[in-house]
Amino acid sequence: MAALPLRAAQLLMAVAAATATAGSALMVAPARPAAAPRAAVPAAPATTATPTAGPWFDMNVATGSVSFWEPATMPVGAPPIKAAAGILVDMDSGEILWQRDPHLELGPASLTKVLTSLVALENFSPREEVFITPAALGQAADDTVMGLQAGETLTVQELLDGMLLPSGDDAASAIAVDTVGEFRFVSAMNAQVAALGLQDSSFSNTSGLDDPELYSSAYDLAVIATFTYDRYPLFDQIVDTPSMELPATSGHPAFHLDNLDELLLDYPAAVGIKPGWTGNAGACLIGMAVRGGHRLLAVLLNADYPARLEARLLDWGFEQEGLPPLLPPTPTPSPTAAPRR
Repeated sequence: MAALPLRAAQLLMAVAAATATAGSALMVAPARPAAAPRAAVPAAPATTATPTAGPWFDMNVATGSVSFWEPATMPVGAPPIKAAAGILVDMDSGEILWQRDPHLELGPASLTKVLTSLVALENFSPREEVFITPAALGQAADDTVMGLQAGETLTVQELLDGMLLPSGDDAASAIAVDTVGEFRFVSAMNAQVAALGLQDSSFSNTSGLDDPELYSSAYDLAVIATFTYDRYPLFDQIVDTPSMELPATSGHPAFHLDNLDELLLDYPAAVGIKPGWTGNAGACLIGMAVRGGHRLLAVLLNADYPARLEARLLDWGFEQEGLPPLLPPTPTPSPTAAPRR
């Protein structure tokens, strides 16, 4: 079912009106399971997040405050970046270290699945079981998929694994279609964007497939990724996993899931988050790395080999934080000697 596209400004007004509506039913977000231990990093700036519900079909929407600021003098000397738009931020201070057209509205491809994860984790228990129906399947031959079959039953967490690691469009569809329906789920995605105060984004599906009504910006995606990472340890654990085996259960066969995020291979300090590609959006990447108590996050949209670019960009960003580079210097091409006559 096609989703109703709404601009963020309209949604923000609707969300504000919803908070004044009495008697709306509220779906209480279930407790999240404990995550695997992670390396300690300094606490992020305080982020308020209060679930609200009502007009969005009783779907929870977390309100919060994440924003980034541009210093009076931007650092210089960033590596050359071939991308239509991008941003590099310090997640803890909120400082922007590098940017290029950060509010340009572009197709986000599968970076959309970070927002899909946020809405799913805000509304469903990771242990909730989802019965896969034919309505959630039927992806195109060139779509990336987890490999779901109608009649299988998976948990929300298993669908998140399949959506975030191999970027399964079938898992992204099932987590909406086979729970509350795509219309309700996508409406909550747009409400969530508005609740975060973002104005460069509109979403019309859960997987990021090309659509005129699906677009975002590097800035908005950086906010969405930071908010999701800080709020849900399970998300952090999944995106930092190179590969996993989902054992067979009575509801589904075994799955082997490989993470498509090449940044985990290209940069030693990387901890995820999500790559994407479509014909319209080009290659895109949200990448995060942690070093010396500093957390940096980069977003590149429509870029050439974004993992390689972000590895260099993140390494340069850590240099601005006073840390030595992890990567060897980029070789400088030797000048070609003039041919002798």
